[in-house]
Amino acid sequence: MQGKAENKAAMRMNLGLSSTDDQRPVVGCITRLVPQKGVHLIKHAIYRTLEMGGQFELFGSCPVPHIQREFEGIANQFQNHEHIRLILKYDESLSHAIYAASDMFIIPSIFEPCGLTQVSHLLQMLIHEF
Repeated sequence: MQGKAENKAAMRMNLGLSSTDDQRPVVGCITRLVPQKGVHLIKHAIYRTLEMGGQFELFGSCPVPHIQREFEGIANQFQNHEHIRLILKYDESLSHAIYAASDMFIIPSIFEPCGLTQVSHLLQMLIHEF
């Protein structure tokens, strides 16, 4: 678990999130912001995580203009917040860092019960354990 704590501390520093309470859980979400992913669920999770005392990291791109504008508005609302960070682009190395640092993830989908995200990251954990 030492590696997890180090990854979490580094991610908080890189994203400008508060690290005064290192026991505060970090919720990660890495996704395309499209209707079939349930963007309303992601928005709810952002606000609910904050209400429950957690930190939230969203890392996602959006090809749908009205959804992009909506999430840009949320990102602007929280741009200086110490517990919420929205990054509206995709970068492979940053996505791995967020997976390594987060305590839990949300992977919403309207119709896909188990997508590639779950399979690929569980596979990485299994390979790492061997």
